[in-house]
Amino acid sequence: MMKRAIITLLLVIWTVPGMKIFAQQDVKINGRIQYDYEFLKRDREDKWKIGNEFRRVHLSASGKLSEVFKYKIEVNFSHASLGFRDVYIEYLGGKYGNFAVGSKAEPTGLDIATSSKYIPFAERAMLTALQDFRWGTGIHYANHRLFDGRAGVQAAVTNKGSNGEGFVDKELEKGVNLVGRIYGKLEDKNHSSRFIHLGANYASRPYKDLKFRAENHMGPKYHYTMPGGVRRLESGFEFAGVYDRFSVQSEYKISEIPNTVAKDYRISGYYVLGSFFLTGEHRPYKHGAFGRVKPRKDIREGWGAWEVLVRYSEMAFSDDIVAVPDNAGMPDRIRNLGWGVNWYLTSHVRIMYNYIITRDQHPSGNLRAHIIRFQLDF
Repeated sequence: MMKRAIITLLLVIWTVPGMKIFAQQDVKINGRIQYDYEFLKRDREDKWKIGNEFRRVHLSASGKLSEVFKYKIEVNFSHASLGFRDVYIEYLGGKYGNFAVGSKAEPTGLDIATSSKYIPFAERAMLTALQDFRWGTGIHYANHRLFDGRAGVQAAVTNKGSNGEGFVDKELEKGVNLVGRIYGKLEDKNHSSRFIHLGANYASRPYKDLKFRAENHMGPKYHYTMPGGVRRLESGFEFAGVYDRFSVQSEYKISEIPNTVAKDYRISGYYVLGSFFLTGEHRPYKHGAFGRVKPRKDIREGWGAWEVLVRYSEMAFSDDIVAVPDNAGMPDRIRNLGWGVNWYLTSHVRIMYNYIITRDQHPSGNLRAHIIRFQLDF
């Protein structure tokens, strides 16, 4: 089955650009490889748990069918399984914004909006787990041209389904996701590398148990259930500032779960991230998200770009959540403190190192994680 899926995708990528009825102006074939090693150990354990994985293996084709229609087909092949990512048809409406149908990343925050190719740490902050999957299928709208491009608005009406089965969802009557986001940019007109980002987002989702890992992809998984949960109402606030080689980024998000048993189900989370480029670069920004770092001198001319990072993040759970019998042993608060170094050999090749300390009230002590990633995209 997997072999047939890969062959079919390759045939589509190979043949679509040549179909004259589409009158395409440009077709791009893109991909990314993220290969990770992780070393995990708790303070009072003797042995390290060591693993490796292809965290992401993406392949995509995108282009325009005319001046106003755009498409993209992107799938993930990691873990020898096929998973949909961006799969959409988009109408480019100019000053009225863009309308898309299909699968796209939901507009739920700055960390989510930034592609995995450009996030500074190997894993996004914990609070993004309140959104159970980055992508959703449905109807998407985005307008990044407000106030001469200094502000934008995004919205989506989506469902999840299973990304490994083409996002098939045969139970839409159980509810859909309603998502919205606004953001603005305050900038120094004389220096494009000096600006402030402010944003807010909101989402209403059907109830679902919360399952996530603490900023490592091979560590233990936390599972919280909230009996009687009906919906998940998520509100988030975003801030980022870039001043040449130095940047800060932070978000706060709260999730309230209305329920039929009169309980106070609340989950809150936040993070604060700092970045500094030893070699003088800065984090580029466009359309409410951070983008590709371009070294001043890549590995062919010098030492590439070097970035050092620090991040603190936290998730907290209300007493009524912790008191649920099925949540016995789950912590009421999880804290992460992480350091990192990124070496950008070129604008498309990066080596990453993260050291993450997780404090989760475990009897064996804090969890320590060393993460190394080799990344290439094209």
